[in-house]
Amino acid sequence: MNRHAPRHDDSNPGKRRAAQPVFPMAVIELGTSAIRMAIGESDGVTGVRLLEQLVRGVSLGKDTFTLREIQRDTVLQSVDVLKSYRRKLEEYQCTNPSHIRVVATSAVREAANRMAFLDQIYTSTGFVVEPIDDAEIARVTYLGIRPQLERDADLRNALTLLMEVGGGSTEILLLRGRDILHSQSYKLGSLRLQQLIRQYHADSDQAVSIIHGQIDRTLEQLRDIVPQHGEIELLALGGDVRFAVKSLQLDVSGGDMVRVPLRKLQRFTRDISRLNVEQIMRKHHLELSEAETVVPALFANVRMAEMLGTDHLLVTGFNLRDALLNGMLHSGEWSDDFRNQIIRSVQELARRFHVDLDHGQHVAELSRQLFKATQSEHKLDARCETILYVGALLHEAGRFVSDSGYHKHSHYLISNSKIFGLNSLDHKLTALVARYHRRASPKASHAAFAELDRDSRVVLSRLAGILRIAICLAQSRSRRIPGVECSIERNRLVIQPTAPTGDLSMEQLELRQNSALFQDVFGMSVLLRDNKP
Repeated sequence: MNRHAPRHDDSNPGKRRAAQPVFPMAVIELGTSAIRMAIGESDGVTGVRLLEQLVRGVSLGKDTFTLREIQRDTVLQSVDVLKSYRRKLEEYQCTNPSHIRVVATSAVREAANRMAFLDQIYTSTGFVVEPIDDAEIARVTYLGIRPQLERDADLRNALTLLMEVGGGSTEILLLRGRDILHSQSYKLGSLRLQQLIRQYHADSDQAVSIIHGQIDRTLEQLRDIVPQHGEIELLALGGDVRFAVKSLQLDVSGGDMVRVPLRKLQRFTRDISRLNVEQIMRKHHLELSEAETVVPALFANVRMAEMLGTDHLLVTGFNLRDALLNGMLHSGEWSDDFRNQIIRSVQELARRFHVDLDHGQHVAELSRQLFKATQSEHKLDARCETILYVGALLHEAGRFVSDSGYHKHSHYLISNSKIFGLNSLDHKLTALVARYHRRASPKASHAAFAELDRDSRVVLSRLAGILRIAICLAQSRSRRIPGVECSIERNRLVIQPTAPTGDLSMEQLELRQNSALFQDVFGMSVLLRDNKP
């Protein structure tokens, strides 16, 4: 079943196009229960105008979550859908690969045969599919929904919990205004719940009990994170809750939030849960893939609202494809504001591991200054600067476990913690930067280092080398070197404190003993000069 979004009439489209040529663009999402495509157009400046949306049910998640791999028939079905989407894109003259993004979520990411599946898709359709992880989804969701939150006066400074129940997982973002307090993905997906019911051959009453139990066990983990006092807004995202809201005769097609009384959603969820899948399909004109997941998803949203003690939910027409389309135009994901959001979330993680935050922030700031001073040599971007800053902030997290070999404990703790805004590679590099802040340099015999591609190995070595210099400068833990100014003179990095410091012999000794990695990577020696009054 295809769902076509109406074209929006412009008052004078000919004049608009003459002023600024537009081009078509598209996003395709290989989701848990369907393959969806959104087609838009843009002049590259004023945003994206949605032209058409298509949805075709494909049970990728049903294969992955029950059989651990995508079956041959499902692969062929996916190829057929994507070929039809390719033809549709040609109708819109959308053929520039840089204007087409194809992504896959957990159903593909968790499949044992994902590489073979992705290769088959490329061979048969020419589409390069990009599996996106939970951190990427959280990042895109935050960047996409933030403008709506800022436009709403009631939400601009409110405590808001964003919840999207997908087929494979539930994404949670807790915000205070625009600031991120918590970001987490839980393996609580509507299709996973549906498969659990089938596993137990449960009747309708048992099914409701199983769903409630699984939801409650998962959401219970949020009680230590979500404030139990004070008002909180629940913003529910996802196709299932949008379907319910439309069924309640409310409009979610605009850019504004729709306020949905909880009692109405409870009643609708209770009524639809009494129907079997075939009855839901007939009564509500849904595809099989949609009818199978709607009840578990609605139960999860209702239970969250009940747990928070709110009498309503906020629902918007926003979806992942909207955010991805707009994200193709902008590179603001590594803006100062967004990087500060990452750092705030990392500071919370540092407190959890009892990190000496004053020292960690000092080392991080010195690392940033050294990074900028050597930019002409390493030519790394804002993403790498952020990885360095986060790794510096958390480099002593391993002391939470033990002082002995704590750099390895830091690597483990960071690797197994959620960090908002960092995708899987960024996360891995952050953990390794902390791992190599002392002792042995990166080596091919180290498994985690050897798993990286060549470019990532180079980035890691450069960042770890910079971090070691910063730690030497902060060795006294007294901030007596508050900041540094640097210059490169005759193949040597010359560092001078920004304020008088007195005797620097201790820091100079540290540099002589611990600057080897920096020298090897950058081919420069390091000199720390006194800044005497």
